[in-house]
Amino acid sequence: MSQCLNCGADLGGAFCAACGQRSVPANPTVSELVGDAWQEMSGYDGRIAATFRGLMHPGQLTRDYLQGRRARYLPPVRLYLAVSVIYFIVAAAAPPVGARTPGEVTGPGGLRISVSQTSNGGMMITEEDRAEILKELDSAWWFLRPMLKSFVEDPDAFRARLFTIMPRVFFGMLPVFAAIVAFLYRDRRFPAGLVYALHIHAFAFLIFTFAEIAKFSGSQIVAAVIGVIAVVVFAVYTHLSLQVVFGGSGLQTLAKETAIGFAYALVSVPAFMIILIWASMV
Repeated sequence: MSQCLNCGADLGGAFCAACGQRSVPANPTVSELVGDAWQEMSGYDGRIAATFRGLMHPGQLTRDYLQGRRARYLPPVRLYLAVSVIYFIVAAAAPPVGARTPGEVTGPGGLRISVSQTSNGGMMITEEDRAEILKELDSAWWFLRPMLKSFVEDPDAFRARLFTIMPRVFFGMLPVFAAIVAFLYRDRRFPAGLVYALHIHAFAFLIFTFAEIAKFSGSQIVAAVIGVIAVVVFAVYTHLSLQVVFGGSGLQTLAKETAIGFAYALVSVPAFMIILIWASMV
């Protein structure tokens, strides 16, 4: 019987029962290294495919995780981070479509920043807009002045900072969402709400990534239709997932999801203000 090279325990199979390390030779071959990389990146072990299959069924991933069936799936935080990174990359690259006010740039969550686009794709503001913003600086609220000043000086850098900061703020909002869910479903503990928050946000990022991809078509109609479909799918998914994970009748679930949405929208307002102020100070 061989021994684990990591902890020295006797090996009885392909993995060490003590530390979990796979039985590997001390000097791996190139093919073994490539195989390890392939499994890590592509989910050859089946966890990535199983995770996304579970995510497509409302509430299944969260229910399985809370019931202890976890080995087959990616951890909730890893899933959230992977899908959110994809979303923000696509959202930052997606071109605006349809009619816009002069200089309107859209971002995640429907955020709109008023700048103009140069012929080479850069961002600028007109002299009239610049003068108007500078004129309003003295009368603006004190906490808005750095944001307006930063925006006027370098719209490109301001927009880039927005897309850098947003993922951090969204991640920081997860415990807030979980607390709202836990408050309305008091028979379940806060960790259950946090796992649900990670999974429901992961699905949101996934479905709205398709809405961002639709913008590359250059068609306002296509982008609008896909966007509406994404909103409807997410609303139905949220309703069904709450029932699967937390139980309750359809009417009770509808009332609670409405309360969750209203409360989360309220706390999101200061969160987006933090994003704008933070982007002006970085």
